[in-house]
Amino acid sequence: SLAIARRHARLDRPITVLTQPNAGVGAARRGAVTAAKGDFLTFVDADDTLTRGGVRDAMDVIEKSGSDIAVMPYQRLEGSRTRPAAPWIRALHACPATHVSLSDRPDVLVHAIACAKIFRRDFWDASALEFATVLLAGDQVVSAKAYRDADGIDILGPVAYSWRRQVSSISQGQVTAEAINARMDAADAVLEILAPLPDVRAERALQLLRYNVPNSLLKLERADGRYLDALIDRVPRVVAAAPVDRYDAEVPAQYRVLYALLGSGDLDAVWRFVSAEGMQPEMHPSGSEPAGLTTYLPGWSRDDVAPHAYVLTDEQTALRVVVRGARKEGTDLVLDVAAWFPNVDLVAPELSVRTDGDVIDIEHRGEPMVVTSRQGAERRYGGSGWTVILRDVARRAPREIAVTLQDGLCSGTVTARIPRRRDLFM
Repeated sequence: SLAIARRHARLDRPITVLTQPNAGVGAARRGAVTAAKGDFLTFVDADDTLTRGGVRDAMDVIEKSGSDIAVMPYQRLEGSRTRPAAPWIRALHACPATHVSLSDRPDVLVHAIACAKIFRRDFWDASALEFATVLLAGDQVVSAKAYRDADGIDILGPVAYSWRRQVSSISQGQVTAEAINARMDAADAVLEILAPLPDVRAERALQLLRYNVPNSLLKLERADGRYLDALIDRVPRVVAAAPVDRYDAEVPAQYRVLYALLGSGDLDAVWRFVSAEGMQPEMHPSGSEPAGLTTYLPGWSRDDVAPHAYVLTDEQTALRVVVRGARKEGTDLVLDVAAWFPNVDLVAPELSVRTDGDVIDIEHRGEPMVVTSRQGAERRYGGSGWTVILRDVARRAPREIAVTLQDGLCSGTVTARIPRRRDLFM
């Protein structure tokens, strides 16, 4: 990293390279902020990269808006591959905005890393923002305070930052009780920072329980007793911060069940749940119960967990459609389509498809969708395979189809892209 920085400094005189004994990321950032002389601050960690034009786009926006923070989309680097960011990060940046407040867009809190942001320097100083010398999951503390105090937040659309996944990272890889406590210390600090904004605080608690804490729960499959003890000690207080109605409606069932087991302190029940793939509801049957559409996870009707904890959220049963293949037959385009409701066994499904006025025939035939667990178990969604024939589309074949599936009380409509192959449209 130092060699790269020095190379750029030789090519661009305004760049100043600083060195100091290694004292961690927090100390390095503190030293850099002290030495920086510009009107804006941004942070790039070692091994991460910037996209061409992303920061320039963000600067154009923040200079016009007058906001204190610009929040840029990031993508993930895994070895030599570039991956999309998590769905909740993509959802945030799918709705760009300028000069909004945290109360306007509490979803911005999911973007918790210090990188992929531009801070106005006078705002940074006035708000006394700084990184802890030893930075353990502390980015989200700085980000939360900045969001709370900012006079304007810009949420950008173009990807600007590539964040490398590191196995040794506290936030990404470590499976230790110390890592749990570091993450939860940061979570508790953020909830305290947001105390003056009760609705925003509740939103962040739900985000933690939907996105962040599950990252720690999934590591239980390779954790020890101290790790579990730390979860039992720390997680229930975050659950207590979430509004009950939204908690039941938005936090996935498998996590609500596990949170209940952590709250009870029943270690044996937790280990049974984890070892029986309880965190993968698609590997378990589901059915209608008085509380609602229920996933019969390990411990159902046996463990001391309320029935409503096992009820699937709407998001967990939302229609999924994939166009798995496409081929030409004369002037027709034949599509291999899979359509299913996750966690639900189809009984008498009815499918309809719309395009831009094409004549369409639908046949209920095709291979079922198969979902595989991390341990290799499979769930086959019987009846999910369909053949969709677009008549006489020739070269003007559509790029996507709108698919509606109805099966009992489950229904939904989504748009699915058609794979593009040059030979299909010649």
